[in-house]
Amino acid sequence: MIAWRVELVRIGTVAPGVLRRLAAELAPCLAREVFVAGATIDPAPAFDPLRRQYRVDDLLLALLDPPPPPGVKRVGVTNLDIFLPVFTHVLGLAQHGGPVAVVSLHRLRPDEPEHPDPSGVLRRRLLREVLHELGHTLGLVHCNVPWCAMRASRVAEEVDLKDAAFCRSCAGEVGLAADCPCAGRDPGDREPPRVEKEHEG
Repeated sequence: MIAWRVELVRIGTVAPGVLRRLAAELAPCLAREVFVAGATIDPAPAFDPLRRQYRVDDLLLALLDPPPPPGVKRVGVTNLDIFLPVFTHVLGLAQHGGPVAVVSLHRLRPDEPEHPDPSGVLRRRLLREVLHELGHTLGLVHCNVPWCAMRASRVAEEVDLKDAAFCRSCAGEVGLAADCPCAGRDPGDREPPRVEKEHEG
């Protein structure tokens, strides 16, 4: 089994509870250690005044200062609207095969009134996007299996079509055991596993 663990880092004013809940879901899903860093990254240097957004590549550089220890995948989570110059926005970005990634909640939020996430939509989208960017740090490319976490997503509604699991092929490439909750079934199976619990109210 490939040895790696996950560090979650706040970028800006993300509520600490968001990362704690994410860590609590990721750890059993991946069967890996997931911990929340005590430090918070200041996103101000990444702000682009012309676009009124934050350059995600600059945020990746901030996550590398200092570099994560060997075997640690560092994922920054932010509320900010992030972009690359060639795109109007991105949901996240990772160093392919590298140690860092960023995921933004900004465009994952459902079109609902301003209140906590009662239906769990945002929580589920965040989990899937973090799995997606983690996959890139582990060397995975986009997958054609419709429900695989590595399927490309440009908008939040496309994230909803994926599962919080990798297909069997992608899971094998990153060293997840076949019985790991995030290791999905074969691509031809009709019903992929649902690893996150649904909550009402």
